[in-house]
Amino acid sequence: MTDETQNTGPITLDDVRAAIGDTDPSTTNASKLRAAVGRGSFATIQKHLDAIRAERAPAPAVAPGTAPAAPQEAVQVLWSAAYCAAQANVLGRLEAVTAERDAARTLAATQAQDVEALSVQIDDMATAGAAAAAEAATATAALTAGQTAADTAAAAAEAATAAMQAVIDKVTAAAAAAAELAKRDAQIAAAAMQATIDRMTDQVAELKSLLHKSA
Repeated sequence: MTDETQNTGPITLDDVRAAIGDTDPSTTNASKLRAAVGRGSFATIQKHLDAIRAERAPAPAVAPGTAPAAPQEAVQVLWSAAYCAAQANVLGRLEAVTAERDAARTLAATQAQDVEALSVQIDDMATAGAAAAAEAATATAALTAGQTAADTAAAAAEAATAAMQAVIDKVTAAAAAAAELAKRDAQIAAAAMQATIDRMTDQVAELKSLLHKSA
């Protein structure tokens, strides 16, 4: 068994293996190893000692057609390699996830800025839309007022036209009646004049006859 200098920290399998050295592990115990190493709990030292005894135990005879148990050191090497590979894989994945997280945060910040800018644009558009709606309402009110005035003027013009037509119809009827009366008076006057002419003609004829008779 070799001497060990005083170290700090948990006792490891390598510490116990170094303390045993070339000594047969079956001839020592945890108490002797604790005294040689100078630290570590008896339970931990005993666990490592059992592992070393298992490593150095002669391999049992292997029946034909069966494989012997894997050497503990080979298993430890494979386990260490697998563990290191797993750690590297985890670290690589962690770096990738961290990069993805940072990219997602950057994208989220950019999208937040875009949303804020879009919100400002929407507010501006809403303000412009409200102003346009107010102008449209004013224009509609003015148009309605103009339409009302136009309807009132059209109604007044229609009423004036109807009144004028009524006057025209009345005047036309009166003129027609006056013309008919004048025509009738003219016919009566013409008949009276013709009767007077006829009477005077008869009187002239009688006078002529009397004159011939007297001559």
